[in-house]
Amino acid sequence: MAHFIADKRFGSRKCMVIDLGPLSKVQLCSKVITDPGLESKTLGGFLQNYILACQVEGKAPATIEAYYRRLRDFLRFVSEYDIQNAGQISSTHVRLYLLSLQARNLLASSVNVIYRVLHAWFAWLVAEGDIEKSPMVNIRPPRMPRTTPKPFSIEDIQHLLLLASGKRFTDIRNQAMILLFLDTGLRLSEMANIQLQDMDFDRDIIRVMGKGAKERVVRMGKRTQRALLRYLLTRSDNYDCLWLNYERKPLSRDGVQSAMKKLARRARVQGARLGPHTFRHTFATMAIRNGANVFYVQSLLGHSTLHMTRRYASTIDSEAAVKAHPSFSPVDRGIIN
Repeated sequence: MAHFIADKRFGSRKCMVIDLGPLSKVQLCSKVITDPGLESKTLGGFLQNYILACQVEGKAPATIEAYYRRLRDFLRFVSEYDIQNAGQISSTHVRLYLLSLQARNLLASSVNVIYRVLHAWFAWLVAEGDIEKSPMVNIRPPRMPRTTPKPFSIEDIQHLLLLASGKRFTDIRNQAMILLFLDTGLRLSEMANIQLQDMDFDRDIIRVMGKGAKERVVRMGKRTQRALLRYLLTRSDNYDCLWLNYERKPLSRDGVQSAMKKLARRARVQGARLGPHTFRHTFATMAIRNGANVFYVQSLLGHSTLHMTRRYASTIDSEAAVKAHPSFSPVDRGIIN
């Protein structure tokens, strides 16, 4: 069983530890420690080198963990074909692996993410001179269904806020968290990593670190600020982080996710996906519906391109067209008597 532990201390150094099971253990510290017994040209060695490169590039620990898990699963799969070296992996092996993922009934979006992870890894191996040609060259990405995630309904939001309307510490915290999610469209990791010093109530803004270590600013409305200040007034600690758990200790990313999923289940949310990311979809959809410029929404969400933002806009345009249809229906407007 492989394990990933972020920010573990070894003596006076903070390290990230990746347990490669029978292969070895990699410790990523200020001074990188590698296992000399793990030969660089083995499959495990290729994986180790890539993880080290990701660390050097400054990728987020959660991103590195996701890369590791997905590549490790792929290497386990190809090892069944007696593959000993990355140069032996062919396009057929990759296609068989992607087919096996579909057989596991993974979502098309999940298979697509894994495809992109494999594509990036093989491209890196080519750039490093470890293999001559990527087996992904002639493999097209799995087709993605063109659907837009369903946002929370107004009733869903009302139920969520009602469940968080109590006077307990966690109720006050959850209400502030719900409103901040809805008001900003922050990603889960962005929400979980907010520090008190990132918040500027005088200017109504929060500085967040998004994907690719890109910093941006989002705005919090007055009602959201009141909920946040109410929450902060319940605290009497010295922690720098914004969110605390019921024990009044720092709340992890998983803790934020768990809290929001539990609330969504209790609110009996129907149709929309349970979890923090649905707040992001809800923010985008409602903001555009309320007249927001798509470029503003793109900036606030931290989208690198307009592709995803336009999906929300096109859905709303479709809804508006359906509502307006009675006014221009060729059949109902007198063409047929």
